[in-house]
Amino acid sequence: MTGPDPRHSVVVITGASSGIGRATALAYAREGARLVLASRRREALADVERDCRARGGEVLVVPTDIGEPAAVDELTRAALQRFGRIDVWVEAAAVGIAGPLGSEPVDELRRLVDTNVLGATLCARAALTTFRTQGHGVLVLVGSLLSVFPNSVIPLYSMSKFAVRGLALSLQQEVARHPRIRVCLVLPGTVDTPFFQRAANHTGRRLRAIPPAYAPERLAARILTVARHPRRQTTVGVVSHLMLAAHRVAPRAAESVIGRWGAAFVTGPSAVAPGPGAIFDPPATGAVHGGYRRGRVRRRLGTWLGARS
Repeated sequence: MTGPDPRHSVVVITGASSGIGRATALAYAREGARLVLASRRREALADVERDCRARGGEVLVVPTDIGEPAAVDELTRAALQRFGRIDVWVEAAAVGIAGPLGSEPVDELRRLVDTNVLGATLCARAALTTFRTQGHGVLVLVGSLLSVFPNSVIPLYSMSKFAVRGLALSLQQEVARHPRIRVCLVLPGTVDTPFFQRAANHTGRRLRAIPPAYAPERLAARILTVARHPRRQTTVGVVSHLMLAAHRVAPRAAESVIGRWGAAFVTGPSAVAPGPGAIFDPPATGAVHGGYRRGRVRRRLGTWLGARS
C-alpha cells in the first residue's frame, strides 16, 4: 500500500505545539497539507498555527487533552466537519517523569498514564474507527527506543512507551486484512526537543538528552515518509539502527549496555530541586528544539537533512 500524498492529505497531529509534533506539523505545512493540530494549550497552538500558515498549510487548531475521551471525540468531529475525512493521524503527545519508582506523587503517575497510555489508545481508537468508516487511513504512533531498551532513571516513561509499542503491534495485526488501513510505529532515540526541560524530575539532577540527540526535523521527515510508504516499524539515525541491530543479535547484552549508557547520561552534573515540571501546566509557547545538539554545524546539518528528506 502507498499512503496519501502529503500535498493532498488531511493530517491530525497531537502534541503539535512542541518538539516532534511541532516539527511534523511544519513539515506537512511545507507540503501544503490540511492540518488539524492538537495540544493542551490554545496559546501554543496559535503560535504553531501561524508558522504553518506561513509555510502554506491550511490549519485547524483544536485544543485537546488526549487523556479525556470527550476531548478526543471532539477533535475527531472537528476534523471531519472541517475537511470531511482524515488521511493520516500522527500521535506524538507525551509527558515524562524521571526518578526512582516511588519518588513521584501519584497524581504525576496518573498524568503520565492518562497522556501516554490512555491518550495514545483513545487517539488510536478514534483514528481506526474513522479509517474503517471511510475505507482508508494511516495511523502513526510515535513511540521510543525506550520501549526496547529500559532505563532505570526513567522507568515510568519507559513503561508507557512499552505500552505504546504493544498497542501498535497488536493493531497492526488487527488491520492486516484491510489493504488501505495501516498502523506504523516510529521508535526514535533521543531527540533534541524541550521534552527533558518539561518532564517531572525527581532525580536531583538536571535532565538532558542522551547523546547523540537527533534533530526533530529528521523525525518529522521520517514520519512523512512512513505515512506515504507505510512500514510496521522504523527509526532514525545510524546509532538508533545499530542499537536495534544489536538487540536482534544479543538482546540481553544490548539492553544491559545501552540501558547503563542511557541511565548514566540522561542526567547532568547540575543539581535541581524535585518538581512536576510542565506535565500539568504546559507553557503558553512551544518550540521544536531543546538545545541539546552541540556545535553549530551539527545543528544546521540535522535541520537541513530533515528538511530535504
